[in-house]
Amino acid sequence: MKEQWILMLKSIQHDGKDTSVSELNTETEFYRDENGDLVLEYDESETTGMEGSHMQLRVSPEKMVSVIRTGTFQTHLVVQSGVKHFCHYATPFGDIAVGITAKWVRSTLTEHGGHLEMRYIVDGNSTLLSDNEIILDVRKKDTQEESI
Repeated sequence: MKEQWILMLKSIQHDGKDTSVSELNTETEFYRDENGDLVLEYDESETTGMEGSHMQLRVSPEKMVSVIRTGTFQTHLVVQSGVKHFCHYATPFGDIAVGITAKWVRSTLTEHGGHLEMRYIVDGNSTLLSDNEIILDVRKKDTQEESI
């Protein structure tokens, strides 16, 4: 039987004028893959506004984070301190390539759960699109907890 995990995620986005904050608490698959990456997977819901999509977050041993969304909304972002990555981002208005520059990635994640924080800038044609901070905690689901 697979262990059940709880993901608590907080996303903060600044676009230069406004700040938006969203929070998500959901059940997730959490495991270490054959490459040594820690992987979180869950299905998006109506709550996130991305129903019909599947989210996979991969954290490599070098603290490089890949955010891969498939399904209705598709995204592939790579966040790594000290490196600018050019990534694919699908929007309702069409697909765009964006630059992702990490300010920092901090992780205490192990196969026993833990904490991950990252802050990164998203730009398009060298123009700031957003300044983002992601904070997430992963822990084993208590057998006494009800489904989220």
